[in-house]
Amino acid sequence: MPNFQQAIDLTNSFVSIARQLKRINLQTATKLGLTFQQLIILNSIRNNEGLSQKELTERIRTAKSRVSLSIDELEKKNYVKRETSAIDRRETQLFLTPDGEELCQRYREESEAYKSLANSLEQFSQDELTILIDMQKKILTDLSNEQTNCSK
Repeated sequence: MPNFQQAIDLTNSFVSIARQLKRINLQTATKLGLTFQQLIILNSIRNNEGLSQKELTERIRTAKSRVSLSIDELEKKNYVKRETSAIDRRETQLFLTPDGEELCQRYREESEAYKSLANSLEQFSQDELTILIDMQKKILTDLSNEQTNCSK
C-alpha cells in the first residue's frame, strides 16, 4: 500500500514535469507570436469546436476577463471567430479560422515540448507507456471524483 511520502514524491514529480513542459511550451508559443494562455485557448477550441466562452473559462480555470482579453487578441490576429449560439443567444461559441487551424497544426509540428517528451518516452516499451497512461487516467479519475465528493 502506498504511503504518504510516496504521494508527496509523486505529486512533486507531476508538478516538476508539468513545469518543465510549460516552460518549453512557452518558448514555442513565443516563437509563434502567442502567449502561453493564447496557445492553450487555441488548442482547447481546436479540440472542442463550438465551445462556449463560458465552458472554455471553466476548462482552463482562468479568470473570465483574462480569457476574454486573450480571445479578443486571437480574434484580432484572425485565429478565432466568435459566433452567437443558435441555442442560447446569450452564449458565444468559439471557432478556429483557417489561419487559426494552420497555426495549431504548425504548433503541433514545431512543439519542442512534444518532441522532448517523445524523446524521453523512447526509453520505455509500448506496454510500459500503455500502463503509464492507464495509471495516470485512473489517478485523474479518482482525484476528480474526490474533488466532486468534497464539493458536496
